[in-house]
Amino acid sequence: MSISYYYQQTRVHYKNYLFLLIICLLAYWPITFGIFSVKNDAIHYFLPYRFNISEAIRNGEMPLWSPYIYSGNPIMGDMQSSAWNPIVWLFSIFGRYDVTLFHMENLLYIFLGGIGMYKFTNRLVAHSHTALLIAASYMLSGFMLGGQLINWLSAAAFIPFILHYYLLTLNSPNYSNAIKTAVVLFLLFTSSYPSFFILTVYLLLLLFVIQIIKRIHQPKTTQTPIRKFIIQHFLLIIVFSGLSLPAIISYIDLLPYYQRGEGTSYADAITNMFDAQHFLTLLFPSSIKANDIVSVTDVTCRNIYFGIFPLLLLLIFPPALNRRNIQLLCLALFAIFFSLGDTTPLRKICYQFIPLMDTFRHPSQMRLFFIFALLLLAAPGVKKLLINNLSISDVKKIKTVLWVSSGLLFLVSIIVFLKSSMLDKISAIKKTGISTFLKTIFDEATLVDTIFLNAALQLLFIVVALIATRKYSLNRSAISFLWVTNLIVMAQMVLPASFVSKTSAKEINILINSAPTGFPTDDLELSLSENSKDAFTNFNTIGLSYFYNKKTGISRITNSPAFLLQLDKFIQTDLLYNYVAAQPIAYIADSVVALKDTIVLRNTSSCRYAFSDSFSIGSDCNNQNKAVVKNISANRFIIETNATNKAFLVLTQNYYHHWQVEIDNAESEIVKTNLSFMGTFVPPGKHTVTFVFNPINIKRAAWISLAVVLLLIITVTHSIYNSRKSNR
Repeated sequence: MSISYYYQQTRVHYKNYLFLLIICLLAYWPITFGIFSVKNDAIHYFLPYRFNISEAIRNGEMPLWSPYIYSGNPIMGDMQSSAWNPIVWLFSIFGRYDVTLFHMENLLYIFLGGIGMYKFTNRLVAHSHTALLIAASYMLSGFMLGGQLINWLSAAAFIPFILHYYLLTLNSPNYSNAIKTAVVLFLLFTSSYPSFFILTVYLLLLLFVIQIIKRIHQPKTTQTPIRKFIIQHFLLIIVFSGLSLPAIISYIDLLPYYQRGEGTSYADAITNMFDAQHFLTLLFPSSIKANDIVSVTDVTCRNIYFGIFPLLLLLIFPPALNRRNIQLLCLALFAIFFSLGDTTPLRKICYQFIPLMDTFRHPSQMRLFFIFALLLLAAPGVKKLLINNLSISDVKKIKTVLWVSSGLLFLVSIIVFLKSSMLDKISAIKKTGISTFLKTIFDEATLVDTIFLNAALQLLFIVVALIATRKYSLNRSAISFLWVTNLIVMAQMVLPASFVSKTSAKEINILINSAPTGFPTDDLELSLSENSKDAFTNFNTIGLSYFYNKKTGISRITNSPAFLLQLDKFIQTDLLYNYVAAQPIAYIADSVVALKDTIVLRNTSSCRYAFSDSFSIGSDCNNQNKAVVKNISANRFIIETNATNKAFLVLTQNYYHHWQVEIDNAESEIVKTNLSFMGTFVPPGKHTVTFVFNPINIKRAAWISLAVVLLLIITVTHSIYNSRKSNR
């Protein structure tokens, strides 16, 4: 390849990347411009965790622990918290994590997914225009539009890159592609829902086995030398392991402590399986939000739309049954059968016999691989259409499929229109106005209403496509415009149901940015219940308020996949829960009683209690004993105590084995107390007690990871220098 041709192609690719960015920003305009915000899990789980991670980083600390989430949470070990996601770290450096920054992260993943799909498709069909349209379909597919789960979006962003670079690794002796595969696999591991990493690793193993079989049957002269082949995979494993080491250790470290650490039951494993009735979304995507549809599947898991035109091209130009397409067909079939959950035996077989397949829920997530495979199968037909490599019979076939499709859609439109209430709603426009009409359509549409609206729109696009095919020479610009416009228009029908809320980003940001910066000690002398009294005031807008307002609160809400088992037991013990909620975050107990004797709390007493099965101390009821939190940060509490006798200090932060305590700089012992929290004995007099969350093994792993990053930077810099020197 000549240098001039290389640079010409590079310009084409970057131009197409710009087109993808524009399409992404326009299609997702409600979050691009902050008109509306994301909703549900995005607000209640993902955003507050990122806010707390960001606050730790901006305070110069590693995001290992959060004192505000669920009475103290080891966020480093939560696989979905993104505590080890370098993108979250990078965003946190440049600004405080509010909903605007969160929207930017969402859009980044969608855009990266488009670029990854573009690169992968262009490698397969060697046609940039085809790659552009396939990438646009991927960015605006039903999977992406169910965007309340940002860790699903990040999976969709990185999986095409991983497969692209790994296939390049298998087919060339180049070491750089193996390193790129490792880096993107690390990004997938630290940012996505864990099952996507598991499924991707199995897919890579399958590709590896296929390559080994090919090597056995191919002449050695056409193969990458075995030595280089081994080094490539050694590099991939070492680089990935080095980068991921702190995350790996953190995740394993937390497994014994949380609810899903020992896997999940089969009943849970088929939660949110893809319901067969949602195959309607292949043509009618907004049917996911019909008010009268009965489905146990969450609205974010129902959509498999990827565009009317790639679907039609699969009918017009069926993929040739070569080795690659057979593999893609197998992937598509496996993905869709798996996603159907208990409807087919595949999910149960995988659950029972394949390692780690019993650790995750939501079979419908496999829709991603189904959409991915079908788009790649459609790509050769798209290329044939765009390069006008069409015979007269091809054009006739195109027209026939378009005419038949338009006829069927017209028939469907008429049938459902007669059964729907659309006529009444249309006739009421004069009285209610267009805005009320549109609101009614979005809020009160039935299944037949949504099918009519979708069918009418799809019919319009096909009719315009028929007009564009009157001649034997097709207009590439018109085809591209129709393709992208269809995707954007249909996306607008779905976004209000599965992605965006009715709350503006500005409203949420006002609440978040009203929180004090850093880690203030104000109001820590108040009881946990006092600090939590406004916890639910803006629950639908930002979730629990004490995740943001820097007041250490308490509640029985358990909206976390890594919710601690010990805390779950604690919130189910009413007497103990109510008593602890009535105390400040740090207090000195006059009496330590066995856990089985919490009945003493029914008695009116001025004594302060702690409960433990490790020891007990008699009641002194000395109200002169004081404990004051003087300093707090992400991973540290400094408390000043003043006791007349030896006493027991309680800190209502969840017990975890990496906590250490010092009294006046001398190491002391932490005792698990009040079922889920921490305490330590303090001597009489004034003392400074310092609790530090100090996971030494994880910090050492972080240094190793940093060393790997530096080595990669040096390697890349050296490679670029040598490349430029060679060009000169």
